[in-house]
Amino acid sequence: MDSIFLNLITNSIKYAKPGAYPDISIATKRADGNRQLIFTDQGLGFDMESVKHKVFGLHQTFHSHAESKGVGLFLIYNHINSLGGHIEVESKVNEGVKFVLTFKE
Repeated sequence: MDSIFLNLITNSIKYAKPGAYPDISIATKRADGNRQLIFTDQGLGFDMESVKHKVFGLHQTFHSHAESKGVGLFLIYNHINSLGGHIEVESKVNEGVKFVLTFKE
């Protein structure tokens, strides 16, 4: 969980809108007998239509940030899957991103 939080929070800070403080929300809930972590930010976001098949790929970057390596979301995806869960993402350019991480009980 440390790695998951570290990568999500780091990305939200790194990809905050220029001149704005990161706006991050973290919530949990139960759905269909599973635990969910809902992580949202109001940062730069990205165009889901053009990158939907690449979001969790290794070395995939969607912004020209100097520190972008394309490893964070790849690691999160693999952590969640290794725990038997899954991750969903919604995003729009300049509206931020929402990740829903579902963990099996």
